[in-house]
Amino acid sequence: MIDKLDNLAGLVHTPLFGILLTLASYRFALWVYGRSNSLPLFHPFLVASIPVIIVLPLVGVDYEEYRDQTTLISFLLGPATVALAWPLYRQLHTVRSVLTPILIATVLGAFISAAIAVGLAWWLGAPAEVVGSLAPKSITTPIAVEVVQSTGGYVSLAAGAVAITGIVGALAAGPIFRLLKVTDHRIKGFALGLVAHAIGTARAFEYGEKAGAFAGLALGLCGLVTAMALPWLWPWVAQYL
Repeated sequence: MIDKLDNLAGLVHTPLFGILLTLASYRFALWVYGRSNSLPLFHPFLVASIPVIIVLPLVGVDYEEYRDQTTLISFLLGPATVALAWPLYRQLHTVRSVLTPILIATVLGAFISAAIAVGLAWWLGAPAEVVGSLAPKSITTPIAVEVVQSTGGYVSLAAGAVAITGIVGALAAGPIFRLLKVTDHRIKGFALGLVAHAIGTARAFEYGEKAGAFAGLALGLCGLVTAMALPWLWPWVAQYL
């Protein structure tokens, strides 16, 4: 009996545990989302995080260890992002017709997203490391993790900020679109991808392929602009923090 308990305790600290916990939590979240008739409040990303948050402290696994356990899943974020090129290709004719507004909106959106996070954190008295962690909050996690190294921030805090941004964006999108009477799926998708990155893109696909394609485009362009501009601008910003 003791040996079985020891083996079970050892399993907790292996990649198998982290992957199974993540997949089981996400499958449970999909079930809840379906039962709620796709209510944004029960978005799978939000619900799936709850079992993980509860279980990890109970079994003595910290965030760093859990992140190492789920490296394989994190790695798959890259190919999944690249796969968004297919629906974008199918909507290429539509994208070409509004290319100039897309480029302008991307640059302005990326700048405003980072500026609001940096400005609020600085105004509230956050240390420079925290401000640097929040700057890339509106780009997808794989890119944010790399960008935050140039801003001197914390990878774990940056990942958390990205997740929270995506969740809030996905939850708030529906009411905001209704309030502003936004009906164009191109605008809905681009706004979700620009502000709420991968989580927003998943939400955009619920509106249709066109919205999903524009969300994927916004996700990629915003990540590209931020990854190129933020490391270059940060030394200038940091001297005022």
